[in-house]
Amino acid sequence: MGERNNQNRSDEMTNILEGAELIYAYTWQNAVDDGTFIDVSETAREAGIKYPTAVTRNLWHSYIDPDPMPIAQDMNGRLWDVLHMFRLAIRSAEGSMMTFSVSFFNGKTHEKVELWAVCEAKGPNDPSPVITIMLPSDY
Repeated sequence: MGERNNQNRSDEMTNILEGAELIYAYTWQNAVDDGTFIDVSETAREAGIKYPTAVTRNLWHSYIDPDPMPIAQDMNGRLWDVLHMFRLAIRSAEGSMMTFSVSFFNGKTHEKVELWAVCEAKGPNDPSPVITIMLPSDY
């Protein structure tokens, strides 16, 4: 019964918005420009990922470039690990969202971290695909 009510509400919202003019949309590029996403496209291309790619600021500061950085680790190696594991996971992915894991050394032990990746249009007027990699809490 609750599912039916939710569907009715969804239909009502669709009807309300039908024919409405889009005034503003916060795009992937806006998120890169304001620092919410960190553009890692250049390194992603080196890893064999053809679409523009970003990671969330939270993922970046928590695991890719933490402060302090664990001994014998560096940001480039950690980013490469994320992109490499993403690339391997793509092979079995279905749909526009997927999960995969990366093991990060935290200075004492290895921590297995679940990451999410979403492939979506760059914006409402730009259907070109972009990828965002994030922690589940960033979604």
